[in-house]
Amino acid sequence: MTVTEASAAWEVEQVAGELRETYLAVAAATVLLERTSAGCAHPATRHARRRGDDALDLAADAERQLSDGASRLRTAAGQPSIGDLVEVLDTARDQFGAAAARVGQLPARITTARQQLAEAGQPDLAAEAASGQWSRAAEQLDLMAESLTAAVEALTSYTEGLSGATT
Repeated sequence: MTVTEASAAWEVEQVAGELRETYLAVAAATVLLERTSAGCAHPATRHARRRGDDALDLAADAERQLSDGASRLRTAAGQPSIGDLVEVLDTARDQFGAAAARVGQLPARITTARQQLAEAGQPDLAAEAASGQWSRAAEQLDLMAESLTAAVEALTSYTEGLSGATT
């Protein structure tokens, strides 16, 4: 693969990454819209939900096309060098690490919300159920952060071995 081809593939992979981030934001907005407009028959909300779903479908297809095109270039170029492989794995490791750090902060925020709910002094079944669900979500997020941290450790160990660094 020429430097120009590699540069083009890298740029497209960056676009695909940004598209995935945007996809998640649109998916979250779509879920929010569905939850808040459940049972609403107004044509504007139905139209917005349909268009949001359409946007998600289009984004998924575009991301697939971008990734497939970049993959074709890599396949045509042959096997990547060890340095190229380490660079990609280091990028994945860094992204896992950033996600672990971000997710690792969320359970504390959930705990704060649960405390605020408890301090509101309105113990009812809905508040108790919400608090229980939030507690389970915090536990899941703790597990997610642990999984991501383990992925970071595994990639670090592997890339150190590939590049000849000592552990």
